[in-house]
Amino acid sequence: MTGFGTAEGLVSGQRYKVEFSSVNSKKGVDLLVSLPREFSSLEKELRDLIEKEISRGRITVSVQPVSGKRNNGSSEKVISIDRTKLKAYHREFKLLGKELGAGDQVSLEFLLRLPGVMQENAVEVPVEKAGPELLKLTAKALQDFQKSRDREGRHLCLDLGDRFVLIEGYQEKVAALQPGVLKKYRENLQQRIKEAGIEVAADDERLLKEIVLFSDRSDVSEEQTRLKAHLAEARRLLKSPKSIGRNMDFLIQEIGREINTTGSKANDIAISKLVVEMKTELEKIREQVQNLE
Repeated sequence: MTGFGTAEGLVSGQRYKVEFSSVNSKKGVDLLVSLPREFSSLEKELRDLIEKEISRGRITVSVQPVSGKRNNGSSEKVISIDRTKLKAYHREFKLLGKELGAGDQVSLEFLLRLPGVMQENAVEVPVEKAGPELLKLTAKALQDFQKSRDREGRHLCLDLGDRFVLIEGYQEKVAALQPGVLKKYRENLQQRIKEAGIEVAADDERLLKEIVLFSDRSDVSEEQTRLKAHLAEARRLLKSPKSIGRNMDFLIQEIGREINTTGSKANDIAISKLVVEMKTELEKIREQVQNLE
């Protein structure tokens, strides 16, 4: 399922933002994590945290500092001055000034601009302290992300529920037509025998045997019973608050098997048309279920 979630907060005095986004994927979890260098050692813990909650989808997780500012408003980097180098520059300029007779007055502003005097140093984030804070912030963003996916999941389940109801309607029509299939076959068989000019009694053993064999080959009552049970279970799963994607995958395979067997055994045009309708709806369901958690 698609989704988006975010959370912002302090991690060791620095404000960070965690963002989750996802697109549909027919595989399991495809997780891409983007972390600042100072938190690279926490990637495994973040992955473990996320994969406990998510079992399907292409998920992108981004952790970034906000505006490059620390909580007290100072820069994320700190400035340091190499006093030893500054004094060495000053001493050399004074000596040079005396030698050239140009005076020994050198401004501090000029000295601070010389190479190597001022340095910017990145603030080191103590991972021991920051790790739990970042994991907590990630969990908060994950919760927001899951709410987004839950909303989409509810819409998907409503659509899937409607499609399962359609299949149930077709299944009920198949069940209603089934008793007439044998009667129609018997009448057609007797008509063909009559047209061939063959005299056969209605209770002829050979005729009855052929009808019994046809009845066995075309009987789909067991398939219809199992199909009805699978459809009821599918609707029950759609109401479950737990992850249902993988269970639904398996159930759809079973539903498809019963529909296919019904189509191959039915020997009736009207039932065959209903089977085609059921297969069409089931294929739509199969595509949608790939997006369910």
